[in-house]
Amino acid sequence: MMWFIEDTGRLGREQAGLIELERESDWMTIEGMRLDDSVRLCFDIEIRVDLHAYSVTLVYPASFPFSPPSVIPRSTQRWSDHQYGKGGELCLEWGPDNWVTSVTGRDMIASAYRLLQTEAPHGNEPIQLTPSRHVLSVGQELRNRDLRLLQTQAMASTLDAMTTPAMHRISFAWHSPGTRSVVVPVELRAGEPEAWLDRTVPPALLDTGARVEGWVAILPSGAAMPESRVATAFMDELSRLGCAYPADVQREPFELLLVWAQGRARLMSMSQNDDSVFEFAHMQESSGNRSHANRSLLKMKTVAIVGCGSLGSKVAVSLARSGVCNFVLVDDDVMLPENIVRNELDWSAVGDQKVDALARRIGLVSPTAQCVSFRHQLGGQESSEGLAIVLSRFGKCDLVVDATATAHVFNLLGAVIDRMAKPLVWAEVFPGGIGGLVARSRPGLDPSPQTARARLAAWCDGKGIPAPQASAPYESVSGDVIHVADDADVAVIAAHTARFVIDLLVEGTESVFPHSAYFIGLEAGWIFAEPFHTFPIDLGSAETREVTHPDTAALGTLQRLIKDFCDRPRPA
Repeated sequence: MMWFIEDTGRLGREQAGLIELERESDWMTIEGMRLDDSVRLCFDIEIRVDLHAYSVTLVYPASFPFSPPSVIPRSTQRWSDHQYGKGGELCLEWGPDNWVTSVTGRDMIASAYRLLQTEAPHGNEPIQLTPSRHVLSVGQELRNRDLRLLQTQAMASTLDAMTTPAMHRISFAWHSPGTRSVVVPVELRAGEPEAWLDRTVPPALLDTGARVEGWVAILPSGAAMPESRVATAFMDELSRLGCAYPADVQREPFELLLVWAQGRARLMSMSQNDDSVFEFAHMQESSGNRSHANRSLLKMKTVAIVGCGSLGSKVAVSLARSGVCNFVLVDDDVMLPENIVRNELDWSAVGDQKVDALARRIGLVSPTAQCVSFRHQLGGQESSEGLAIVLSRFGKCDLVVDATATAHVFNLLGAVIDRMAKPLVWAEVFPGGIGGLVARSRPGLDPSPQTARARLAAWCDGKGIPAPQASAPYESVSGDVIHVADDADVAVIAAHTARFVIDLLVEGTESVFPHSAYFIGLEAGWIFAEPFHTFPIDLGSAETREVTHPDTAALGTLQRLIKDFCDRPRPA
């Protein structure tokens, strides 16, 4: 139902208000009232400012009076600085951000008159800019600009430290997400023995995007950048400021030129063919830190992720976003199209080993991250030596995550990690997405992984409700219906798992989690009465370890072996 049919009283008030404004003023004429092709109510109006006539249409949207009408010029000319594009809608005192239903079409036309009276071009008189009632977001300013420069903090700091006017070689990464192109300065060659590289830009981005050579002009302190859009005049002004091209350089028909002036980079494309200058839109990396202060501790931590499927891939990337910079990834599987419904990876990884594709994904999230990948199946058909190499690597990790939901892998990991006195976190998504489990075993504080698992099973048995068995496809069957855990289900358990890991790495023994295991419900069923019904499980304290007495004969053998090793001649 159209608003003007549903609320004829408001229709009458809108029409009466405009007629009254026409009668009271000498600058407005209503030329007609109509419905446009979208069945929107429209008033064609002429606004006169001095000797100039401006033809506009007042358009009421279908959602009126809950959203504002538009005042749209019936001209392709740009009348004001407060206008959406050339010939587009006027940006007036009321808009979607401050609209109230008591404002009328009459108010909008009066606002348009005040704007045109101030800003519209009147002969040779200079245009006065009307103060804006709001500030556009970066996205609003850039949405119609397809060529963009990204100024990183690292590059800005480097250029700001260069105080001598000069022209230097620079390389750009030309990245094209969607239909737009983003240019990022990545390598500066300023006469140093080695080029300066922006290591905050992911190397994977450089591998997939084009590299474009260009120039950077460092202007003297306080100097303003030339504003001419004629390339020869622009370069003449740069030369006057001490930023001339080297004499032996062969100029290209098309070049990228970055100008650093007054703490800001501006990127120009210089065309010798038509002697023109075009400026890219500017984006600047914020200096604000959006992570918790204690997350800086994560940079020095190493986390092993065993199982890089749906759950493990999400946990790994979440940890990378949080600040973990060192990963050991273990999985033998290949990314296939059917994995996309839940995995953190996408079609760009299909056909690749999951560990290798996940390492690239982590690199795009955290450029300084280091990943060691093992394409192994723990507990599978692997060489003993290969398995030993993988297991020994866990000894260099601060924490290990088991995201396989596989019993024999858990048993192997639990025994090895317990022997190494390392924390183990494990998680499972129950079939059908009914819920999941997150649990931890901390050396000296919690039971060993195998004991913790046994106590979880005992807790369930004590309630007469055996725990659901996790399955790789996260599916359950009820009659002819297959219930499948979807991406949202896996993401919930992955987020809790990542939070468990962060707590262990940052807080240590001062955990914010009073329990070491939680059953987390995602729908009614099993022990869960409703979604997000959670059961914290008291696993108890660490079990008493059996004290073993040394074997004197074995100690003698060991002593002899160590002596032989130390006495062995070493190659020069």
